[in-house]
Amino acid sequence: MKVPQELQKDLDIYQLNKDYQDDRLGYRCCELALAALKNGCYGVGAVLFDNKKQILAEGRNEVFQNGFFSDRHAEMVVLNLFEEQFPVYGDRSKLTILVSLEPCPMCFTRLLLAGIGRVIYLAEDDDGGMLRRLDKMPDVWRNLAQLQTRNRAAVTPTLSSLAARLAACQLDQLRHKLLKIIRT
Repeated sequence: MKVPQELQKDLDIYQLNKDYQDDRLGYRCCELALAALKNGCYGVGAVLFDNKKQILAEGRNEVFQNGFFSDRHAEMVVLNLFEEQFPVYGDRSKLTILVSLEPCPMCFTRLLLAGIGRVIYLAEDDDGGMLRRLDKMPDVWRNLAQLQTRNRAAVTPTLSSLAARLAACQLDQLRHKLLKIIRT
């Protein structure tokens, strides 16, 4: 899929800002999101890291990569990689996942079940994001969510905007592609 060159250019010229603690990893999420778009998938990327900011796993949306896989959201890809590499990791309360776009209900509940202690995101997802809608979840999920913190990432407004633009890029075409696959 041809990605608008302005997205690549904006990513290329972006200067990391050390005043924002999540800028470096947020930038990495945007790189992964751009790679997802170039592979004909939704523009979302994610990284999982420990309390020393060491990346344990990273991934991007792969829903349409090599076929159709409805569960290959960036967060799911990351958790699958992490759980394969570290099957007995232990206490996950100090792990953080940084996602370029606010997680959907499927990814949010998986992050809860995986015991990830902190979820942060660059851009809000008004259509499908679940983190800001915790009050709409059943009690069992709201109770489990008490073990987790969720908030916007500490990145520049420019990087947050770029993440939103990556997520919105070719969204109509990708939704059409999805409907064509699941309804024809």
